[in-house]
Amino acid sequence: MKLFLSIAAVLAWLIGAMLIAIPEKFYEPTGITLTPLLATLAQAHGATLIGLGVINWMARAADGRGLVAVLTGNLVVQGLSFLVILRTAQLGVGMAVAPGALIHIILGGFFAFFLVKARRLQPA
Repeated sequence: MKLFLSIAAVLAWLIGAMLIAIPEKFYEPTGITLTPLLATLAQAHGATLIGLGVINWMARAADGRGLVAVLTGNLVVQGLSFLVILRTAQLGVGMAVAPGALIHIILGGFFAFFLVKARRLQPA
């Protein structure tokens, strides 16, 4: 679990940094054109991801309710992000969002797996 939270943290930092530094390039494959003002929305998303990365990194040694809270929060983020990607695809972007969808499915699956495992380890 510690390794997974480390990987999740690094991924959040990398994607968050790209969203902050080059939001236009990040969204370019989807055909979405960001004006400087719209880019600030992507940059805010990047800032949130960097914060989530910090939480995941610091929670690597957590256990009990703290670990369950971090894993649950991450699972919610992955699920909601996946729904946003589906909505983006529906609005005309189509399969250009497939890489993002795949990332959220994989991460969500791992967060769900480790959440179940962490709950089993909790005392009754």
